[in-house]
This record gives sequence, structure tokens and C-alpha cells, in this order.
Amino acid sequence: MKCFLSSGLNCFVLLVAMVAVLSGCGPSDGLSDLAAGKAAYEAGDFVRAEKLLSRSLEDVPGRVDTLVHYALVKLALGKFDDVSKAVATARTLAEGAYDVELLAGQLAWHKKEYASAEKIFTKLAEDTSLPVEVRSQAWAEKGIVEMTCDEIDFARVSFLTAIRLNRKNAAAWYHLALLYRDGFGYLESSLENFNIYVRLDTQASARVAKVQRTLIPGLQDSIRRTASERPGASRRNSAASAAALSAAETAFRKKRYKEAVAKYKEALKLDVLSYPAALGLAKALEASDSSASGKAAVFEAYRTACTLRAGALSTYLAAGALAMNMGRYAEAKEIYSRAVAADPMSFTALDGLIAALGRLNSRGKQAARYQRYREMIKPIKKR
Repeated sequence: MKCFLSSGLNCFVLLVAMVAVLSGCGPSDGLSDLAAGKAAYEAGDFVRAEKLLSRSLEDVPGRVDTLVHYALVKLALGKFDDVSKAVATARTLAEGAYDVELLAGQLAWHKKEYASAEKIFTKLAEDTSLPVEVRSQAWAEKGIVEMTCDEIDFARVSFLTAIRLNRKNAAAWYHLALLYRDGFGYLESSLENFNIYVRLDTQASARVAKVQRTLIPGLQDSIRRTASERPGASRRNSAASAAALSAAETAFRKKRYKEAVAKYKEALKLDVLSYPAALGLAKALEASDSSASGKAAVFEAYRTACTLRAGALSTYLAAGALAMNMGRYAEAKEIYSRAVAADPMSFTALDGLIAALGRLNSRGKQAARYQRYREMIKPIKKR
């Protein structure tokens, strides 16, 4: 081979370089370390991920994708100064990039700079030029900030909006389940949302394992315990209750309402967990007595039925309408709120909740947020 370099040393260097390239030992592009670093991050091995991504950045300092994942790892390790530097660098390289801005918002949340975090996430969430999956993530992140600040109604709207944009957003379902358990105390709705989350998040992560092994069984136990602690639950006589219920339904069909009321009361006394008895009693009382005291009794029967079957939307709506009619707005708000948990796409439930909030002092902002969500889910008119 003929060498045209000026010295034998330079010729030797060239030969060594050529051999290195041909044998795959040339300068690294950092991609293999990036891929391995991402995998380590997903597996929760943050120390290994940090090492791999740092090495990838040494090879190619200006790759934004690497910077973002490097910052995510540093965030998981609690090294906020490193995250701040990475975010600043990424912003200069890709100004306005949504993945960088999401990271900036997460950093602000971790540093308890909640106003700044919410501002960043709101901007992304309301940017209709972004992909719906990105906006959905931003809404979910915004909801986490609001939940942290104990703004539970705002957080719920954010999570519901995130799910409306992308029903496969597992994080939104997970945090909505937490919110229903810890913020609202809606255990059945929390259980339902955790089950949806587990089906969506197919990775065998520590969070999925905790939900399956701890959170779901814990909720199931709490729901069973609440039912068993109801006064009279230990003395249930299901067979006798069923017989009284059958007699009550016969009397109701024949419009013998006073007899129906008596039989429904008997059925409910024999089995305090009988939803059909409580609902039947409410309807029979409604048909037999239209006085003010009668309405109060009807409402109590409906409210009992609501506690016996979470998710019974029509029962919630009937109870909520009666509470509004009686001027019991705080109770109407709670009932319609549970109705929204049962069916977040129900216009009647949302309209009832908005109306009840509008009647309560200092609830105007919550009503406005629910109204915005209500407008969002309104069916699109065909041209």
C-alpha cells in the first residue's frame, strides 16, 4: 500500500485508524449506550442507566434524546442540579420541544415549585397543535400537581380530560384511582380505575405489582368491611327479605303504594344490604306521599340506595334531582359527584354537579372547570 503522508509516523497512524474502523472500533455514536440506558431506566436500574447515558453524552453531547433520558434518570435519583443543567442545555438545542418542556415541568414539581409546574403543563395541555398523546400526558401531569395541592375537583377534571384525549393513558387512570381513594373516598370507583390501569400498563413494573398485590386487595377488604359494619348487617335474612320484596313489587304494580311501602321497609329491615328494597322503597314513597315530609323520606330512601350500589347512575340522578328540588345543594353536589365518578360521560350528571356547585358559595371556579370538560365531551355535530 502506498502512503502519501509526510512521515512514516503519520502513515502508521492512518493504518491504525483504518484497522479500527474496519474492525468496528471507530468513534462511538453513542446509540448503543443510549438504547441500553433507556432499557436500564425502564427496568428501574437508575445507577446503570446513569452510567450508560453519561457515556452516550460524552460521545455525542448534542443529542437531545439522550439529554432528556439522562435528565429523567437524574430526576429519579433526586439529582436536581444535574437535571436543571440538562434541561437548560436541551432547551438551547431544541427550543420549545414538548418532551423537554414536560421534563421541565416534572423538575418544577419535584422541587415543589407547583405554580411553575402547573403553568408549564397547562401550556402544553392546551396546545392543540401537539399530538393528543402529548396533550393527554400534560393534562395528567397537571392533575398530579393539582392533586398535590389538594385541589381535588380540578385534579379530577384534568385526569378525566387526559383520559378523554387518550383512553390508553395508564398514568391518568392510576392517579385518578388514587384521587378517588384518598381525595374523594369513592372506594368502588377507585377499585374500578385501578383495574383499568393494570390492564393498560402491561409492563411488569413495581407500581403494577403494588396495585395488584396491595392496593386492589386493600380496597376490596375496605368495601367488604364497610358493608359488614352497617347496622343490622350481621342479622341479614336474605330469604325472608326476598319474599317480602316479591310481595312489595306485586303491591307496587297494582298501585297499592302504602302496602308496597310497608313491604319494602320489611324487606330492607330483613336485609339492610338489599339495594332493590331500598330503591323500591324510594319509588313507593314517591308515589304515595308528595308532602314535604314525604319528600324527605323519599330522599333518605334514595340516599340509602346510593350507598348500597355504587355506580347505579339512574339512582344517583334521581336522588340528585330531588336534593336540588329540596334546596339541599351540598348533598346534591356530593350525589352528582358520585354520579360523575360512575359515568364521567353523563351530561345529566355533569349538568347536575355544575348546577349544585353554582348554588354553593366559593365553588364557582370548580363549576367552571367542570363546564369546560362538559363542553369538551359534547358530541360533534355533523355538517
